[in-house]
Amino acid sequence: MSVISSEPASAEVPGQGRPAPSRRFGGGFGPITGPRLVVLLVAVAFLAGAVGWAVSERGRDPLSSTDVGFLQDMGYHHEQAVQMSLLLLAKDDVDEGLQSYAQEILVGQRYEQGLFNAILDRFGYASTPGDEAMGWIGTPMPPDRMEGLATETQMEELREVDGTEAEALWIALMTEHHLGGLHMADWEARHGADKASSNIARAMVAAQRSEVIDLDRYRTAKDLSLPDGFAAPLGDQRLNPPSFTGD
Repeated sequence: MSVISSEPASAEVPGQGRPAPSRRFGGGFGPITGPRLVVLLVAVAFLAGAVGWAVSERGRDPLSSTDVGFLQDMGYHHEQAVQMSLLLLAKDDVDEGLQSYAQEILVGQRYEQGLFNAILDRFGYASTPGDEAMGWIGTPMPPDRMEGLATETQMEELREVDGTEAEALWIALMTEHHLGGLHMADWEARHGADKASSNIARAMVAAQRSEVIDLDRYRTAKDLSLPDGFAAPLGDQRLNPPSFTGD
């Protein structure tokens, strides 16, 4: 089932001159879509980095504190997106197109967590941030206070609601989650020292930005209301970070 198949292949995002990527929802795991293509590009970037380690980085740790912080914190951050997707997939009365989208996010985020852990393990770092996160960007904070993370109350609400109410809340929470992740990935893309890690971050910026736009298209096409406390994302400045716009 294609929810927005009548949409043009690309659309211009307000405040942004270039066309935004689009996707057909539904269809299981058939044709290559935007996020799947990005996953392949991430894999290529990771393999290129691995070759570099084997040839010239053997015995030398190339990771800066920014790289390590990004990989640890983003792995923690991804875990909640996985859990939100699993919650949506457990509901029987949710549109199959949106469930297919949740599957893509779940698979993509699990794959990226594997990349993060492989890089960290390669140089002897823990895969989790410990008691503090985000010090590599600015002020340290508890990991569950990172930008974009849903509160326990919001996660419990997502468990309880059904149907279109669940769809609207999941889209709002995942959108905010991605916007917070965009901020983190953009910083690593611009300030990371390890080429493999910064390449992964740059690919994440493109993928999560595309997903935010597509989720908003879905919400609009299905005439879903924004839950209280959430705003439409296309005007959010985090959607167009410097590593994407070239500013």
